Amino acid sequence: MHSMSFHGGVIETILFQGWRIDNAQGMVGSVIGVILLTALYEGLKSYREYLFSRTTFLRKNQQRKSRNALLFSGVHFFQTLLHVIQVVLGYFLMFIFMTYNYWLCIAVGAGTALGYWLFSWEKINNNNTDCCS
Repeated sequence: MHSMSFHGGVIETILFQGWRIDNAQGMVGSVIGVILLTALYEGLKSYREYLFSRTTFLRKNQQRKSRNALLFSGVHFFQTLLHVIQVVLGYFLMFIFMTYNYWLCIAVGAGTALGYWLFSWEKINNNNTDCCS
């Protein structure tokens, strides 16, 4: 049974039996991979927010169209696909964190910071106040 407390070390199985590491080089590679995977998650999240803000304008101008036309639009299918990918990726990251290996936990945190820094910087310049009006 796997430890339910934070621990170090380099022997770990991550997500799948095929992603098993047993030395420092494997851990370093896995940490880099987890950082990139988490940054990708943040990028996907930011891209979905960007798409949503771009399509909000289109939806407001298409109010005369039927609900079915919007529901079965290509943009909505694409957003649905991206949502599924984001949720699955989020669960993978949660399971990686739940290894309780502090190197992998730090990698998830560092990847989140890197991804936010790379992909969410334009939120600072966003003057959108739709949430409060």
